[in-house]
Amino acid sequence: MKLAVWSYQSPAHVGASKAASSFNKIHTIVRAPKGDGYGTIMLAMFERLGVSPPLTISALTEATLAGDRADIGRMIADVDGRLHPEMIVITRSATASVLQEPLDGEIAMIPPGTIKAEIFQPSVHPLRDNEISAFAKTVAEIVDHFAQDGVARTPEPSVNIIGPSLLGFHDHSNVVSLRRLFADLGVRVNAVVPLGASPDQLRALGSAWLNVSTARELALPTMQKLNERFGTPFIEDVPYGEAGTTRFLRQVCAILELPSDRITTASREAKLLWYARTVDAHALSGKRVGVFGMPSAVAGIARVLHDELDMHVEFAGTFALDHGAWLREQLRDITDDVLVTDDYQDVANKIDATRPDIMFGSQMERHSASRFGVPCAVISSPCHILNFPLGHAPFLGYEGANHIGDVVNQTQVLGLEHHLIETFGPRNQGRFAEAAPEGAPEPAAPVSADLTWDETAERLMGRIPFFVRKKARANIEKYAREQNLAMIDESVVLAARQHVGG
Repeated sequence: MKLAVWSYQSPAHVGASKAASSFNKIHTIVRAPKGDGYGTIMLAMFERLGVSPPLTISALTEATLAGDRADIGRMIADVDGRLHPEMIVITRSATASVLQEPLDGEIAMIPPGTIKAEIFQPSVHPLRDNEISAFAKTVAEIVDHFAQDGVARTPEPSVNIIGPSLLGFHDHSNVVSLRRLFADLGVRVNAVVPLGASPDQLRALGSAWLNVSTARELALPTMQKLNERFGTPFIEDVPYGEAGTTRFLRQVCAILELPSDRITTASREAKLLWYARTVDAHALSGKRVGVFGMPSAVAGIARVLHDELDMHVEFAGTFALDHGAWLREQLRDITDDVLVTDDYQDVANKIDATRPDIMFGSQMERHSASRFGVPCAVISSPCHILNFPLGHAPFLGYEGANHIGDVVNQTQVLGLEHHLIETFGPRNQGRFAEAAPEGAPEPAAPVSADLTWDETAERLMGRIPFFVRKKARANIEKYAREQNLAMIDESVVLAARQHVGG
């Protein structure tokens, strides 16, 4: 068994509880050992709920492991009597599963009629499922449980948005952006699932004319289930970028038989393609980028970078192993190098080997890229608390396209402040005065054990702008190693510059 220091996906019970806790009037109880209650903390901190999150941890104790009866029945009764949910979803962690605690038996011992809420256990397997599959499965099963047959379609065109959740990457902003898009088309949003959807809304899901998603890997089982039961069509594409959003809305208009000129109204705030034609954006043209993360995000962001900003996708990839083939198919006209791995060190090695100008990935890639001086934008979970903004920052729709443009712009200069500190910090100037004591020596250039730089080559390096000097040195040393050279002199520097096109 390989022991990972970092993991892209949480265990299955996190995906199940993340899904169930996102519904309205549904409470989640997770049976897990002490220490597995971080989901409650994340909901409270990241989502800034202001109230107790709809998630309770039923902790396995030493006494329980020694044979005492579990307290799950008492906890269910407490949640039912105090919070009055319509459903209580119960799941357990992998550890609790391995210990083979008779959870079903404990629940069966609850006297009939004492609990008003429905008790529901999703079929998620604590060991075989992961966060993504458990989330998708739990949402689909809860939807299938509540959705009622025989409901009439809404009088006006309507859609269900499937996939957004609590702790979802920029999901609150994405929902706002999509709502505005559909309002401009004259389409009503019937329900957002699971984020805020109540059992009453779930019962009427079959009344919508169309289902769309914010992430295919999270929503596809639910959309397929609704298609099987109600014949509701669905769109797998997710609206990333200005051109991508227009393609998405054309599909919406075709399915709902709406006049396509309504897209013009919806696109009035679009600025990305206009920006791509400006002089400022020409600096992005041809830049080499890497993209790694959730499958839908990678497919969407990579196409925006390639098609709309004229950037070169050096490589792309995902940690969702079950969706690797789909991602390769989506990007086959953009890049042949699609990395499918759940080992963050594989991705770090790819970043090191390719040294893209900008990296787009999860918080994992942000850490890895920083080791190699590569700026990185976070465009996918797993992410940091900073990716749960208080303000409006969507990634989907026309507003999302504008935000992506801002993210690309900001990220390409992220390394500037770092280089400023490196350059000016030791000189005891301005607000960097505390960076080093008076008279501290200049930092020495990084030393490579297998390479030697002569004085002429070092003087040439001094002519290179300081904010790209570190990357230029790395490229020259890479060229020298490829040529089996141990000494870097003026001729090597010039040859390396010609080799990389500069």
